[in-house]
Amino acid sequence: MGGQIEKILDICLEKMKEGIPLDKILMEYPHQREELKELLSVARGIESIPLSPVRDEAVASCLTRVHNELQLQKKPGWRTRLPRLQWPRLLYFPSPAWAKALAFIFIVIFISWGAVSLSADSIPGNILYPIKLTTERVRFYLTTDPEEKVELRLTYSEERMQELVRYLDEKGELNTEVLKAMLDETALVTDNISRLPKDKAIVCCLKLEHLCAFHMEVLERLKSRVPALQRQELDNAIRTCQHRMEWMGKVIRNEVPMGEWGPFTLNGSE
Repeated sequence: MGGQIEKILDICLEKMKEGIPLDKILMEYPHQREELKELLSVARGIESIPLSPVRDEAVASCLTRVHNELQLQKKPGWRTRLPRLQWPRLLYFPSPAWAKALAFIFIVIFISWGAVSLSADSIPGNILYPIKLTTERVRFYLTTDPEEKVELRLTYSEERMQELVRYLDEKGELNTEVLKAMLDETALVTDNISRLPKDKAIVCCLKLEHLCAFHMEVLERLKSRVPALQRQELDNAIRTCQHRMEWMGKVIRNEVPMGEWGPFTLNGSE
């Protein structure tokens, strides 16, 4: 991350502390919008997580692992190397980029506490649910390979679908925010498919087509259990899944060019 973005990030973090909405902050930096959005979303997620006091030794240990991980990823062939302990360089760890580093620290700490494992089955309203979402964001942000990013988006979309079903089981109503998040994750898959070689892109398109079909099938089964006032929203989501599934079929058959995603809008509707 360059010096300029680090300075901008510091300014944005201060504005967040002052209570300025994220969308308003991002409007001031249109050229850095996407990069800032990822970092500030992670930062906001961290602030919402209920934390117990952490020992200084645990933080120091995690800082070392974060430092090594970030330094390692800057080198060619980093995936095949093992991180080395570099305490002197750790002392100069750049504080303006704390959002990414601190997020990774907390994830490591949570793993040691077992909180991440405990949050895996959580649903909205559960105290561990923010940990689950922040873990997902950090994992996605630290992933650089477009194909792996596609797999994560597909996984997260399916996870939202499972949360939707569990929430309906427990609360007796449709969680529209989770429904929207499920559709949004599916739409965001296309961002990374476009960056893949054609053969890999086609494979990912097939996976996306199957996931849309699966979503549609599950949502259809939920219709009889959803309160009458929420069925229209569920029907809209089912139609969106159907249109997306049909569109992916056209992409796979070369009836529309790769990169034209038709009904895959971020808000989950056409």
